[in-house]
Amino acid sequence: MLSACNDDNADEEANDESTTETSNESEEADESTNEEQVFDIGETIDLESYEWEVPYEVTVNSVDITREYNGEDITEYIINANDTDNFFVANTVIKNTGDEPIIPGEYVVPRLGRNLEGNGENFVFELSEEELSKELAPGEEVELDFVFLENTESADDPDGNFFLHFEGFTDNQKSYVVPTK
Repeated sequence: MLSACNDDNADEEANDESTTETSNESEEADESTNEEQVFDIGETIDLESYEWEVPYEVTVNSVDITREYNGEDITEYIINANDTDNFFVANTVIKNTGDEPIIPGEYVVPRLGRNLEGNGENFVFELSEEELSKELAPGEEVELDFVFLENTESADDPDGNFFLHFEGFTDNQKSYVVPTK
């Protein structure tokens, strides 16, 4: 019986090592996949809505970090905002590359993340509601601002970058790097 227990322990240790190696390999594969799906501001990326399987194209032209947007101060959205709380304003062009009309607000849902994991803050819908609610025919595009509220000191990235994720948490996730410095 003792030798059987020892064999079980040896098997468990071997399984633990194998699991750890596999986990590390998959984490490295995930990181390299994420890094390959990171784009610079100004680049155009092709996407497909995960839930609706609708193709579209996105170009983030610029991201401005500011305390005021369209005459509204950050303190109107964040009570007791500190000096590092800001609007992140992503000027974006969305193009319908499919065969059917789309409404961008139903298919395009970017998130401003502190890292490459796909999570992050939702944009303030009412600041772009008019443009997001318009129907886009095949081949048409709309330019709009996605406006996020974020603290510029909260980035997990060692360089202080944020990441604007499209189709986050899916195999089709693509992200823009948003420098804050």
